[in-house]
Amino acid sequence: MEEIVLSVPGYGSARGVVAPVAGGTVSVEIVDGSVEICGDRAGLRDLARWCLALSDERAPSGAHIHLDAGTLPLSLDSAPLMLARDPREGY
Repeated sequence: MEEIVLSVPGYGSARGVVAPVAGGTVSVEIVDGSVEICGDRAGLRDLARWCLALSDERAPSGAHIHLDAGTLPLSLDSAPLMLARDPREGY
């Protein structure tokens, strides 16, 4: 089975959570009370990189990023998205 490998810079307290983007597109919508996240391959990988960066063991609980419409990888018509490390989780 072929693997998909993604890498991100490790967490640094001076720069916070950082993830490179490949320029894909993701759209977040709320449809009938359900959150739908749709994207092209590059956009979904960009989103995965953000999640991977937040999962770094050095990232503190509560670390988060705000992605607004038009901020890569979100499309211009996307709802804003906030991704966060659970603040209830210990370091």
